[in-house]
Amino acid sequence: MIMEGLKEVAMHEVGHTLGLRHNFVASKMYSLEEMGELDEDEATLASVMDYAPPHIAGPGKKQGKFYTQTIGKYDVWAITYGYKPLSGGTDGEKKELAKIASRSTEHGLAFSTDEDTTSMSPDPDSNRFDFGKDAIEFATNQAAVVKEAMDGLADRVVEDGDDYSRVRQAFNSLLNTHGQAMYFASRYIGGVHVNRTHKGQEDAKAPFEVVDAEKQRAAMKLVSEQVFSDEPFQFSPELYNKLAPSHWNHWGTSFSVRGDFPIHDTISQWQSTILSRLFSSITLERMHDAELKVPADQDAFTTAEMFGTLTDSIFSELDSMDDGEYSNRSPAISSLRRNLQRDYLQRLSTLAMGNGFAPQDCQTIAYAELIDLQEKLEEALDKEVEFDAYTRAHLLESSRRIKKVLDAELTLSRP
Repeated sequence: MIMEGLKEVAMHEVGHTLGLRHNFVASKMYSLEEMGELDEDEATLASVMDYAPPHIAGPGKKQGKFYTQTIGKYDVWAITYGYKPLSGGTDGEKKELAKIASRSTEHGLAFSTDEDTTSMSPDPDSNRFDFGKDAIEFATNQAAVVKEAMDGLADRVVEDGDDYSRVRQAFNSLLNTHGQAMYFASRYIGGVHVNRTHKGQEDAKAPFEVVDAEKQRAAMKLVSEQVFSDEPFQFSPELYNKLAPSHWNHWGTSFSVRGDFPIHDTISQWQSTILSRLFSSITLERMHDAELKVPADQDAFTTAEMFGTLTDSIFSELDSMDDGEYSNRSPAISSLRRNLQRDYLQRLSTLAMGNGFAPQDCQTIAYAELIDLQEKLEEALDKEVEFDAYTRAHLLESSRRIKKVLDAELTLSRP
């Protein structure tokens, strides 16, 4: 794997010396399954100018190349445009170059570079360090790889006589792998595919295409199961107690004041990252506009549906808390979920109060979601259930907080 990675990096940097820019959609050439079936001499990427992570096949999947080992279709095409000797004078050269460039709609010749790959960019296919044509397939694969790697982690990464700092490093690396992949999948929600097409090109698509509604729903389902649920983060206390920091202190090293591992904060950070993207004014404006960009007789994933799905997912316990034996050690709502619910409730309240730049339709939907949510909270509190102290306090505080928001006096900038 290391030698494959070194070769890919060398090809990438030589590409820069020849004038090639980054191409962050090159990793969309094949599906993960197709990559496992490629011949030894075939490229796994359309271009070595992408930033691709090592491809590690999930449990039971066929392992192909970890890194692409030859230049891709896009690389050959771009170098042909830039370096092929052409005859016929200036006019002949222009015609030949236009002919080469006209192939841009072919599979594997898509191009998206640095300025197309920012936190505000619309195209969910343009990412650094993703792999495969489908981000949901990639995220699902990464989740399976991480889950398998977590089993017996401390025994694998620490040798007898060593300290346990390697466990902490490996644990953080695995959590980052999981979270980053889920973030890529979440970009389908409110996403818009961007095509650099020109009028008259063969098989040309429109410059913008709203991500298919079912694809957005699939992404929402995945992040609900893998990010907003506490199940993927059910690690053993034994592992948590081996996440030791490094005691080496020198220039360039970071020092942890706390020392022990901040479990809740670390997991909440990734949950908050996904929520921040979904609640971003850019995402909400783009989703709101998409309702006009999709024909009225076609399905669309709306902001109203997104908020309803988020509420149902993040507060799912409210529909299932009946008779149960709850205690402070076995609460009705886990501590990880309580933190997530507080974060979501705060964002929903901020949006409902108009303290942002989101479309007003989104603000009113958020307001309506709060009304429905408070009703569910009150119903849960009225049940004849012996809640644990944490859950009862959480439900009471959440209900009172929503009431304060709903009763708040809005300050409007205009009548």
